[in-house]
Amino acid sequence: MKETKIFFTGLKEICENTFSFTFNLYDSDYEFKAGQYAHFTIMDPVHHDEFGNSRPLSIANSPDHVNSLMVAARRNQSVFVENLLSLMPGSELQISEPEGDVILHNDVKVENVFIAGGIGITPVRSIVEFATENNLKNRIILFYSNKSMTQAAFMDELLEWSFENEKFKFIPFFEKEESVEFEYETGRIDSDKLKKHLGNFENKIFNIIGPAEMVNSVKEILQNEKVREENIRTEKFF
Repeated sequence: MKETKIFFTGLKEICENTFSFTFNLYDSDYEFKAGQYAHFTIMDPVHHDEFGNSRPLSIANSPDHVNSLMVAARRNQSVFVENLLSLMPGSELQISEPEGDVILHNDVKVENVFIAGGIGITPVRSIVEFATENNLKNRIILFYSNKSMTQAAFMDELLEWSFENEKFKFIPFFEKEESVEFEYETGRIDSDKLKKHLGNFENKIFNIIGPAEMVNSVKEILQNEKVREENIRTEKFF
């Protein structure tokens, strides 16, 4: 698999315990579709474990941002994330060719439903940014689930794009009530709440991205609603 050199430019805390990391491709011909991921390899890691120095990460920015890449990660027990946090500006990494089928459906008559949990929002951010900046006619509906507002990444941008883009509908979910001035749902995503915003499950492609437990739970809901397997795409974030 072809590898491309990238260079670290900086990081920013975007919500509680969650960081964005930006990279420069320096006039590379690297191309990807909004929503895809790649394997990122740190060339000179500070910390080591049995899993090595390479991980798959979703690209969080639009492919229109030439020579620039952004990813996001939550700080947990991952040695790889600690290595990302230890990077100095100019540090070299390698990135694989892009992969993944969590992308916009070609048919603008088909509704693209994204159900994301936690840091699983990263590929969806790329898609929504790309669709908004290019005034695409694709209908996008995003359900975004988090324990609290403080743990929801990219909220300001997603809310802004929901006002700018009439084709983009945004429904945040929080476990409990929050002191915010926008509409949201509380509790877990279930069939009734999906129906409330979708009306029905027909003529839609469902993309479920996030922790394995959430992905499995939502997929079961869709299966019980007789959504065809070919209309369900999943990506599990560990």
